Amino acid sequence: MPALDPAVSWIVTLGAALLFGTAAAHKLGDWHRFRAALGNYRLLPDSLVPAAAVGVVALELATVGLLLTPMLRPAGAVLAAALLALYAIAIGVNLVRGRTSIDCGCLGVGRRAPINRWMVGRNLALTAIVLLAALPRGSRALAPLDIVTIASAVLSLAALYSTQGALSRTARSVARQP
Repeated sequence: MPALDPAVSWIVTLGAALLFGTAAAHKLGDWHRFRAALGNYRLLPDSLVPAAAVGVVALELATVGLLLTPMLRPAGAVLAAALLALYAIAIGVNLVRGRTSIDCGCLGVGRRAPINRWMVGRNLALTAIVLLAALPRGSRALAPLDIVTIASAVLSLAALYSTQGALSRTARSVARQP
């Protein structure tokens, strides 16, 4: 099995841990809105939505813990990929049903975004990327410049992801204006 450069592996691992940690924090920060968004997908009976909401957040937090535990990192990568694929499927099912105005539930407290096709593509691309963390990490020792590169890359990816969300919200807002 090919080994991934350790700097790249750390970038993917820490980026995924940050993504899932932030996602769980957003859900916990506005629990009622998250439960409502999850219920609006209409993929589960209403009676199962509260338990599913707890399960989603628990799995996101478990993903973070697994990714940050070196021996369990591959399991964390597989769990992250499974969750992202599940999110893509849930969005895709609702798009096929024509339910495009429901809130994705993915932008955090007080933010609303209707689902759309690019979210399916984004989640599938992220699925492929996080699976890189399941690959064995190369044995090369990290140099000080690697640490700077890893930190810069993770912060840049977080900023790009956040900016993409802000641009998407701005585009929808502009499109609604007469």
